[in-house]
Amino acid sequence: MELEEFPSHIIEKIKNTWETWNSPPRLSSDSLHLDEIEEM
Repeated sequence: MELEEFPSHIIEKIKNTWETWNSPPRLSSDSLHLDEIEEM
């Protein structure tokens, strides 16, 4: 799977999601990201 195949805004969203997952847990932040992913 090549990242270049994805639109840049999707790559940015993935990067932001990874940064959230790799940061210390914040329930409110995790909930917001789950809502964003469900909208996709």
